[in-house]
Amino acid sequence: MKKNTHFRLSQRFQKVDDMPPDFIPHLKLAAVPPIAYRSNVGYILHQQFDGLVGFINCLDFDLKATERIPIEIKGNDIHMLYLPEGEQGIVLSDKKTHVGQAIAPQRGRFFYLPEGDYELWVPSGLHFVFNFYFRGSIFRDGNEKPFPYLYDLIADFRNGSDQSSSSIDFKVGNRTCLLIKTILSNLKRGDLDSEVNILWGIKKLIKLSKEKIFEEYDKISESHLKSKEAYASINQAVAEYGQGFKLSDIAVQLNISKDYLHLLIHSYYGLSPQELKINLMLDLAKRYIADGMNTDAVAYELGYSAPSSFVRFFKRKTGMTTTEFFKRNNQ
Repeated sequence: MKKNTHFRLSQRFQKVDDMPPDFIPHLKLAAVPPIAYRSNVGYILHQQFDGLVGFINCLDFDLKATERIPIEIKGNDIHMLYLPEGEQGIVLSDKKTHVGQAIAPQRGRFFYLPEGDYELWVPSGLHFVFNFYFRGSIFRDGNEKPFPYLYDLIADFRNGSDQSSSSIDFKVGNRTCLLIKTILSNLKRGDLDSEVNILWGIKKLIKLSKEKIFEEYDKISESHLKSKEAYASINQAVAEYGQGFKLSDIAVQLNISKDYLHLLIHSYYGLSPQELKINLMLDLAKRYIADGMNTDAVAYELGYSAPSSFVRFFKRKTGMTTTEFFKRNNQ
């Protein structure tokens, strides 16, 4: 693949032959030795490998202060930019739009980066940056459908957009690091199998990112939807039965355990299911009373067999009798 992304390290650092003995690549690219750079700010080790459909950059930083690494991009590609190890987050900045996208330690993003000038802001400390860019044309015949978080980037690539864009960020954990290590160890110059391994690596990393995004975002969305369903079910039961229903029946209706019902309601509404039930009953009672319904009728609507029990409940929760509440809200 044509080398389209150029980390202009020599503009800020000097290429050297020696490095501190304890500063070694976080992950070793088997194909080529690292290129070492040094300045009064610190050290960088750069490893790179070019394949037919993808290009890899591995950069290890040991810096005393924040550095802005110039990047010149000469073609439109889709990029993975990961920070598997780092003491602080990094930022990729588009110099044309002055928009920066942050990547926290153990996180990653996909980018569509068209031709232009960029900067990678790397703070002080030890950081390992993994960049893998590839031809967006690998997505064809609808094979991008399982990856909705890449739709906008793929569309930008196909349309030749001159605006950079990025995906949501996602976790880069042990599985991802082991996969990157496997990819790097299987790449050798002059070995035809390396081309197969490059494409294999692209596909595996994309599929793993989908898992990470599902775990972090879609599962959260599913539980949020379930919590809304649980809230609606309790609200409906209060409207129909007042106090005359069991929360365990709601759990059965939703096909979840009572403990999980508690977790859902507490996580998203800050209440126990019982507290939510009481609050909804109280809101309904206030609405009935404000509309002029007499106390006995309200008690009946809320499932109380004796109006006196409802009156005690209402006074305990509001500090007022039903008559006092009616007068205050109908003055």
